[in-house]
Amino acid sequence: MTRRVRGRSFYLSLHRRKATGQVHLRWRVAGAGPRAGHIPWSAIEAYFAQLPGSLREWYERTHRRALELNQREIEARMVLRHARERKS
Repeated sequence: MTRRVRGRSFYLSLHRRKATGQVHLRWRVAGAGPRAGHIPWSAIEAYFAQLPGSLREWYERTHRRALELNQREIEARMVLRHARERKS
C-alpha cells in the first residue's frame, strides 16, 4: 500500500536475510540513484511529521503495524526453531 501513495518519497519493502531466513518490512527511499535504499524510521520520521494530519497518521499507523509484524515474524521463527530442536 505504501507504494501506491501518490508522490511518495518512502515506502515499505519486504527484506529477506538469506543466512537466517528472516523476513521483515523495511522502509526504502523511493526512486533510483545514490540515495535509494533502506532507511531507518528515525531518519525519516521528521519528514512524516510535516505531512497533513490524516496522511501523517496513516504513515505512523503503518509503521507501527510493520514493527508489530516484524516482531511476530521473529517470534514465529523462534517457536519453529524450538519445535524443530525438540523433535530431533
